[in-house]
Amino acid sequence: MKPRDREPGWLAGRLYCNPEDQRVIVKRPRSGFGYTMNFGNWRTWLWQLIFVLLAAGFIGLAAGRGPA
Repeated sequence: MKPRDREPGWLAGRLYCNPEDQRVIVKRPRSGFGYTMNFGNWRTWLWQLIFVLLAAGFIGLAAGRGPA
């Protein structure tokens, strides 16, 4: 992408980081479809942390059961 074509807050056209924008989920521009998360918003990091902890918990539960 050329610098003049970039929209503020977008990194490489895929990641969105704008602390002033309160949205957590943002529609990607120019793709016609797809969404991304606003990594400048603290709520996004909270959701990411919850997801990782849940995934780690499920993996830990599955590993603790042993072979079926």
